[in-house]
Amino acid sequence: MSCFICNNTNLFAFLDLGQQPPSDAFLRREDLEKPEARFPLSLNFCEECGLVQLGHIVDPKVLFTEYVYTTGMNNSLRENFKMLVEKLVKRFKLGKNDFAIDIGSNDGTLLQNYAPFGVQTLGIDPSSASLLAKEKGIPTLTAFFNEETASEVKKEYKTADVITATNVFAHVADLHSFLRGVKFLLAPSGVFVSESGYLLDMLETLGYDAIYHEHLRYYALHPLARLFAQYGMEIFDAERIPSHNGSIRVFAARKGAYPVAQSIGELLALEESAKLREKETLMQFAKRVHEHKHALRKLISDIRTSGKRAVGIGAPAKGNTLLNFCGFGVKEIEYLAEKSELKIGLFAPGSRIPVVAEERLFRDQPDYALLLSWNLSDELIPKLRNKGYRGKFIVLFPEVHVV
Repeated sequence: MSCFICNNTNLFAFLDLGQQPPSDAFLRREDLEKPEARFPLSLNFCEECGLVQLGHIVDPKVLFTEYVYTTGMNNSLRENFKMLVEKLVKRFKLGKNDFAIDIGSNDGTLLQNYAPFGVQTLGIDPSSASLLAKEKGIPTLTAFFNEETASEVKKEYKTADVITATNVFAHVADLHSFLRGVKFLLAPSGVFVSESGYLLDMLETLGYDAIYHEHLRYYALHPLARLFAQYGMEIFDAERIPSHNGSIRVFAARKGAYPVAQSIGELLALEESAKLREKETLMQFAKRVHEHKHALRKLISDIRTSGKRAVGIGAPAKGNTLLNFCGFGVKEIEYLAEKSELKIGLFAPGSRIPVVAEERLFRDQPDYALLLSWNLSDELIPKLRNKGYRGKFIVLFPEVHVV
């Protein structure tokens, strides 16, 4: 395997999370009799450009065609998208003559925020969630994005003033075809905005549950800047945002189209001081991941040995990485209480833990609830208390603790 950015083949493997099923491959009851496909889940580091990427790539058709995640279910993401669109409209003076494309548009949650400003929009998404966007009247192309798709879109529509790719730029298997397509579709002063999980945040929070087969790469600013430079583009602004356990939002355009903001130098200096491009930093992260696993397994074992019950709150994809890495099943975690109707009645991949309606939590009153969407714990804990849950919460990161 070679580096996605610089093609270096001498990659350093530093973390192995075992053989795991795709994290969004939830099971129907009739699937429980069948064997599940499992694939290696591990991380490699490129010492040449600093990129962290998966050690094994799963065919995107296996991962994204039947996708049970909808962005509209996440309050924090909805607010993030609303603020992003408002920022883009104001900063780049977007109006009724402008055209905005969202790649990986899912159910159209981001694009619908352009409506008050009259901006023309198009979503591009390969998953079944794109059908929900079409039902809302949001123009959407059900397809993977690449050079060919870009050519079709440009022929049928026009060049884009803004292209967004939120929580998708790390998912793309053919990164270079994707970027060539983006550049081809952008107007001369067009802006590409991507949001991806930020490597520095993952290391700071220990959030290894962000590692799953859909996330091929774990970006820092340094390798991203190198990537865009290969296509005559440059990142002219960047910021850290709280989405998905901590993400990096970058603004890129053709080189020289916009002045480079102070944030670029500041973030690069921060990455340097955090020693993000040193093997030892990543080896220490891997060591802490295994220590976290042992601490969580001990806590759940102690709970069950004492005759108490434990369940999970939410059924996010990242939760499946953690459940499977820790070897949990229904003996340890009885069920996952979830709000999304797309997941209720299904079973978590690998662990086979049933996903039930959130209301069961309030009827059952289990002793402990594992917050699998731990990054939303400040939002979830008061909400669940107000709804009547009286048990204790297990918060997962940066370290396991009970509240």
